[in-house]
Amino acid sequence: MNAVTQAEDRAITTLEVADPTKNLMLVALSQLLARRSKRNARTTARMSIPELAASIARVGLLQNLVVILAADGKHYEVVAGDRRLTALKLLVKRKHFAADHEVPCLLVPDASARTVSLAENLLREQMHPADQFEAFAALVKEGRPIEDIAADFGVAPLVVQRRLKLANVSPRLMADYRTGGLTLEQLMALTITDDHAAQEAAFYGAPEWQRGASALRERLTEREIDATHPLVQFVGLDAYTAAGGGIRCDLFADDDSGKYLTDAALLETLARGMLDMLAEGVRAEGWAWIEAVPHLSYAERQAFQNAPRQRREPTRREARRVTSLQSRLDKIDAELEEAYGWMRERSRRWNSDAGR
Repeated sequence: MNAVTQAEDRAITTLEVADPTKNLMLVALSQLLARRSKRNARTTARMSIPELAASIARVGLLQNLVVILAADGKHYEVVAGDRRLTALKLLVKRKHFAADHEVPCLLVPDASARTVSLAENLLREQMHPADQFEAFAALVKEGRPIEDIAADFGVAPLVVQRRLKLANVSPRLMADYRTGGLTLEQLMALTITDDHAAQEAAFYGAPEWQRGASALRERLTEREIDATHPLVQFVGLDAYTAAGGGIRCDLFADDDSGKYLTDAALLETLARGMLDMLAEGVRAEGWAWIEAVPHLSYAERQAFQNAPRQRREPTRREARRVTSLQSRLDKIDAELEEAYGWMRERSRRWNSDAGR
C-alpha cells in the first residue's frame, strides 16, 4: 500500500512541475535547438513533415512543445514535440515564419524531461481511422470545400476524397471495421460501390476465405468491364464515354486498372461497328467471305486451321533487299561494338584512377 502511495506522490509532483499555468511560456524558434534532445524518448525518424508544416501554416500550432533549458542557459532543447519543431523550422526556411516567431512551450526540469517525453508519446491514444473518415465527412457536411480541407491538413484533395469514400461505407461494415472484423484493405475494396446492400452482400455473403480485397472488388464488378480489357483498348475510353457509356472509378487505384465500364452492351456495339468498318476494307481486297466478331471462343478457333506454309527462294528484288538490310545490321553491330569498347576502356581508366 505504501508503494502505491509513493508512486501516486511522484505522479502528483510531476504534474505540478509540468503545470501549464505555471511553466507555459512563449519561446522564439531561434532559441529552440534543432538537434534532437537526448531526453526525447522518441528516436524514430520524423515522418510527414511537409504535411504537418502545411497544416501548421493553415491552422496554427495546436499543441505546445515541451522543453528543458539547454546547457548554455540561453537556448532550449525540445524533449516532446520534435516533429512539430522540425515542421516549424521548415516553415522558417520557407519564409512563412520569421526566425524569432514565438511558439508556446512548457518548461520542465531536466530530471523530469525523459519521463514527460515518454508520457506524452506513450499515453497518447491514436484516433481510430474510422473516426478520421467520419470527421472528414462532417467537415464537408458543414460546407467546407474539399480543397480547403486538403490544405488544412497538408494533403492532396484525392486523400480527402478517399476518406469521404470510406466514410460512406455501410454502417454495419464500419462498425465491424472498428472492432477488427475486417481490414482497411477490405473496406477500401468495398468502396467501389456506394450501394450498402451490395457491399454487405459481397462481404457477408462470401465465406471468410473468399473475403480478400481482390475477391470483394471482383464480386462487385463482375458485370462490368475492366478498362484494361483488350476490347476497351480497341474501342477507346474516349469513344465509349462520347457514346454515353458510364464508368465506375476505384479511388484507391493509381491507374486504369481502377476503371470499370458499366455498359458492356454499348462497348460491344461500338466494337462491332469498328470491326465492320475494318471488314469493308478487307472485303475490298476480293475475299469471298468475311465475318467480323468481337470474341472468338476456343471451339470457334478450333474450327479453323492455319493455312499450310511453303518455303520458297526470294526473288531478285527480295534478295537485294535482304542483302541491303543485312549490311545495315552488320554496320550497326560494328558501331555498337565500338561504343561498348570505348565505354569499357573509360570505365577501366576511371576505376584505375579511383584506386590511386
